[in-house]
Amino acid sequence: MTPLFAIFAVVAALTSAALYNAVYNLFLSPLSKIPAPHWSCHFSKLWFSYVRLTRQENKVVYRKHMEKGRALRLAPGVLSLNAFEDGLKPVYLGGFPKTEFYSRAFNNYDTFNIFTFPDNATHSARKRMISNTFSKSFILNSATTRSSVRNILFGRLLPIIEDAARNGKPLDMLDLSYAYSMDSFIQWQFGKRLGSNFIQDLGERRFYLDGFFAAAPYTFWLYEFPTLNKLLKKVGLIPSKVDSGLQDVEDWNLEKCDSAYKLLESGEALDDDDNPIVFSHAVKKMIGDDPMPATKGDYPLRLDIASDMFSHNGAAHETSGNTLGFLYYEMSRRPDVQKKLRSELLTLTPPLKFPQHLSEGQELDIPLPKDVDALPYLEAVIMETLRLYPPVPGAQPRTVPEPCSLGGYDEIPAGTTVQSYAYSLHRTPEVFPDPETWNPDRWVNASPAELSNMRRWFWAFGSGGRMCIGSNFAWFSMKHNVGSIYTNYTSSVHSVGSMELMDAYLAGPKGHKVEIQFSRVQ
Repeated sequence: MTPLFAIFAVVAALTSAALYNAVYNLFLSPLSKIPAPHWSCHFSKLWFSYVRLTRQENKVVYRKHMEKGRALRLAPGVLSLNAFEDGLKPVYLGGFPKTEFYSRAFNNYDTFNIFTFPDNATHSARKRMISNTFSKSFILNSATTRSSVRNILFGRLLPIIEDAARNGKPLDMLDLSYAYSMDSFIQWQFGKRLGSNFIQDLGERRFYLDGFFAAAPYTFWLYEFPTLNKLLKKVGLIPSKVDSGLQDVEDWNLEKCDSAYKLLESGEALDDDDNPIVFSHAVKKMIGDDPMPATKGDYPLRLDIASDMFSHNGAAHETSGNTLGFLYYEMSRRPDVQKKLRSELLTLTPPLKFPQHLSEGQELDIPLPKDVDALPYLEAVIMETLRLYPPVPGAQPRTVPEPCSLGGYDEIPAGTTVQSYAYSLHRTPEVFPDPETWNPDRWVNASPAELSNMRRWFWAFGSGGRMCIGSNFAWFSMKHNVGSIYTNYTSSVHSVGSMELMDAYLAGPKGHKVEIQFSRVQ
């Protein structure tokens, strides 16, 4: 065989394979019947990669769902579903396994964690170990969570807001909400002694947040083309701060874990403030009742535990911080909503009043967490913010385990990637009328049937066995934050950047600035 003939044979074989692939995907595949947002999606992922690269994915997929129906073929083996009965319910409540997207993007220390395990059995085993700590009843009845309200909210955040109100100074409530969300979670996770102080220590805040968010502009390459991502780093097209910033915050988290382990190893009796409740529970369930002596900074399952801890606190500050930033923007444009919420908050016994003039040794008098949790309008305000500005608006991919029917189509092949978007689900007008309007009253004025349907489609924390494990703490933290501030202050918008939701997997406001002016309630 001559070299020329060999080359011809290879080219012919590749061309035949490409033609067969195109013909199969266009006409023979069970997915060929499903509408596509662009004609090329039936045989190529080029269009889908383009809308992701140019940060249009969430908006374009939503628009195409509204035009073409509840199922879309985004690429030859990728479907988007915007439905409950034949979408969310079978895929997410039914436990379809996760794709490699999660481990590629969210493994910490190159180690799987509770968020990234691809198979449900491993995830379920880990979740059973720690889920009690994250349950609603545990959080509402925990002395440690109450101490975080006293220390973080009343001891740090409210004094800053009080000072700003007295002196007429605006505050960037996006940045400060990241700080509050992190400090309150870290105290619960590692205890006050080992806690963070992002609220008061601007240097610590900037060190962590700048390092944590350094990768945000470059996530496309990591998510879609991990090999190319490494090459772009080598040639300097992705800056070194992406890796060094992540390394710094991973080291920060690992130091917290190591210090907490040594504290448990010491056998010291700890009060509610200093109890590293999340970490200690993970150690007890994953290692055993008695911590084994650490040798040269190492101990059993050190990186497995640290990966879980980083997964928890990284998600806590970003998702809750973005939600609170959007909430203060929307509330500050609506004095009538503030007044309505304040009327409800003042029914608490005692109310979340600040400051409280205490005698020496006297403890802050705050309401029971279950009473704060039970306020319907407070929940509606947060719920509506999570609906319109879901902190994770992007696709949540899963793998079809065996042939099934989805989105009104039969014979979806095993191995197909299927995904839903909170951005689209939360803007479906048949479920949420006038979906682009922030309207908390929709949650309190709806009929029982309407409310039930909205709650089924509400997807801010995911659904099923792999929904966000930290959702109960997020509700606790945000309700106390919003409740205490609007008990004592009114707010107005001072200056903001673009408040459009970023088009990304995890998203905050595009302008990254939410400056709010607070005034004492008259």
